[in-house]
Amino acid sequence: MADEIRERLRHALLALLLSAGLAVPLCGVLDSCLLSPRLFMIIAGTVLLFEVLSLHRAAAWTGTAAAVAAAAIWIFGGDGARTLSDVFLAVSLRLRGITAAVPLAALPVTLVTTVTVTLLSCFSALRSATCIPALMLCAAVMTAVWLSDSMALLPWLLPAIAAALTLLLVYRFDDVSVLRVLPWAAALTAAAFLLTGAAPRETPLKEKADEIRQAILDRLFFTEARDVFSLYSVGYSPQGADQLGGKPDPSDRPVMQVSTTRKTYLRGTVYNRYDGHGWQNTTGGRRFLWQSARMEERRSLLFDEALPSASIQNSLSESVPVSVRMISGSASTLFVPQRIRELVPGGEMVPYFSNSSEIFITRNLQAGDTYEATAPLYTSEDPGIGALTELCAMQEDTRWETIRNTYLELPSHLEQPVRDLALEVASAGEMPFEKAKAIQNYLTRNHKYTLDVGEHPENVDFVTSFLMDTRKGYCTYFASAMTVLCRLAGLPARYVEGYLAEPDGNGVALVTGLNAHAWTEVYFRGFGWLTFDATPGRSSTGGQGSSSSGARNTPEPSPEQTETPAPETEESIAPDKTVSGTPEPPETQTEQPHEAPSEEQQPPEDPEFRGENSAPSFLWWLLVAAVICAAAGLRMLFTSPLFREKRAGREEERFDIWTEEIAKLLRAEGFERENGETPLSFARRIDRSCCFSESVLPAGECLSAIRYSRARPLQSDTGLMRDTSLLIRGELSGRGRTRYLVRRMLPFSGRRRPGRKTEK
Repeated sequence: MADEIRERLRHALLALLLSAGLAVPLCGVLDSCLLSPRLFMIIAGTVLLFEVLSLHRAAAWTGTAAAVAAAAIWIFGGDGARTLSDVFLAVSLRLRGITAAVPLAALPVTLVTTVTVTLLSCFSALRSATCIPALMLCAAVMTAVWLSDSMALLPWLLPAIAAALTLLLVYRFDDVSVLRVLPWAAALTAAAFLLTGAAPRETPLKEKADEIRQAILDRLFFTEARDVFSLYSVGYSPQGADQLGGKPDPSDRPVMQVSTTRKTYLRGTVYNRYDGHGWQNTTGGRRFLWQSARMEERRSLLFDEALPSASIQNSLSESVPVSVRMISGSASTLFVPQRIRELVPGGEMVPYFSNSSEIFITRNLQAGDTYEATAPLYTSEDPGIGALTELCAMQEDTRWETIRNTYLELPSHLEQPVRDLALEVASAGEMPFEKAKAIQNYLTRNHKYTLDVGEHPENVDFVTSFLMDTRKGYCTYFASAMTVLCRLAGLPARYVEGYLAEPDGNGVALVTGLNAHAWTEVYFRGFGWLTFDATPGRSSTGGQGSSSSGARNTPEPSPEQTETPAPETEESIAPDKTVSGTPEPPETQTEQPHEAPSEEQQPPEDPEFRGENSAPSFLWWLLVAAVICAAAGLRMLFTSPLFREKRAGREEERFDIWTEEIAKLLRAEGFERENGETPLSFARRIDRSCCFSESVLPAGECLSAIRYSRARPLQSDTGLMRDTSLLIRGELSGRGRTRYLVRRMLPFSGRRRPGRKTEK
């Protein structure tokens, strides 16, 4: 009993050091408000309970059953489920950069985190577990500290590192004492920390480490609020982010240089919801890594990679290379064509895409940034494009209904004259493309392009006022009207903002603020999205149109008639900041240049992708399950008699290992030695039960001969015990095998009995 108590005290000391050294920095990474004295009280209480239950097998089983029952009652009969849900949501949001949630659930987060870490530490501090689990836990917490850039928490890891080093030495040298090794391990750990320096210095190695950390964060944990491009952010919509209209302030500031062979619409932001005043993006809250193979199918759907089908593609479907070099800074949005097929980001840029088909990087664009893309540049002006859409309409399109549900939505306040106008104009065509083209031609021919507009009344629908009253405006007016009229005519459409690049004879376009633009994309069944530009002077039909090649036949508009985004002040050209003040579900973060709607007004998730990746909590539970399985697998490996036999240095140790293994196997099958029963009598009783195909009597005779004499076991004796053990294990019943495996994984069944003393 004294030996058992000493073993428990040794284990308790190492478990306390390990759990304190892991729990404190981990809670500090989550939030500094979790660092309080109650954290150490939770650690001490958990370790004490673990040691008390481990003193006796019956107490361990009873305590474990009681703990499981109490947890089940708390979770399913009380507030446990809600508390755990709050804890999980708070931690998930913290991992995504939202820090406001953890302080709201400080006590349950502290309790759950600390108890979990302490229990893992108690298992890892067992002698039979070796030093590997403890080292893995230390490495995991150190990685969390490093990724969060909370280097001030590193000194709190020293007790855990000292405990792991002690376990390493004790496991390597089985005959040494923990109390003799621990001071040396602590001194060595402290010396290494002091020699390295508490404050990291700017060295090439540190710079490389910071670069690696940033690359990991960008590719795996990019959740920060980002700057989103919008025409409002470059000078349009001077009446505010949520109100279209007003006289813009022109600017000819260079933005980028684009190399392309033809006129190219470079999309920035895509909007789906019209509220009568402006446009909102309610489908683009999620972000996905562009290079992710897991997201390849989603990316293909969003960018129409499989449309039109290969059997009906023609020369219009050939991809065109487009390269961009930024001349000045901009938001995080990458300006690319809609049907992008290949994206090659320059430098350290890490591209993401949203489920509204926007593409962006993890920082704002800077002067000198470059990227390349290839895409077919479909527009409504391409000769033969109408015939191609009609041919595609006969193909199956699995997205058609979800597209219609999302991109036909309109506010109920639209007046009947606007609805009648849409139907009247669209009736000029029979096929969907002809209807969209008729709407485009109507706007181009019957409405005037100008920047000289007055303020728009806040209580009047923007599109209605443009169509019925003023009949003049610039690109946002025409694109909004085109999108609304198409929806009224039953054509799914969306509003897009970006830049229009028109190359010179050398295939180079200098894109300035004057080239900021808005247009409409209409979805055709089996074909996908197609660009329509109803702004006069931008299309080849009517009004200020140009030739079919896209070059203007009319003189360039004067500066007063040229659309332009931003004033030359730095404030006006600063990108629009997205505010993420309200916690959102995991893997979802709304990125809108306009003011976010209130919680009651939040739109439902895009039905086009409902059910895909909608539960990122599944990934975290999968990760937890993987960690638990890995820990169980490691314990099974390191408690395996074959593994322990290889580590044993003497034949007596190897013999004892297999003798103990036979006892465990027989105990699992229901055979227990009675008081006063010799190994030989026990073996005869087992043979009389006819439970195994071969006799275990030779093993009993061997054990009796060695236990009751001064004889030392030979290799042949160890081999006999090994063969008997493997025989019994291979013939265990189903229940026996289950009991054996469970006992192998439980902490109190893994302790070693005091070994047999042998005389020298």
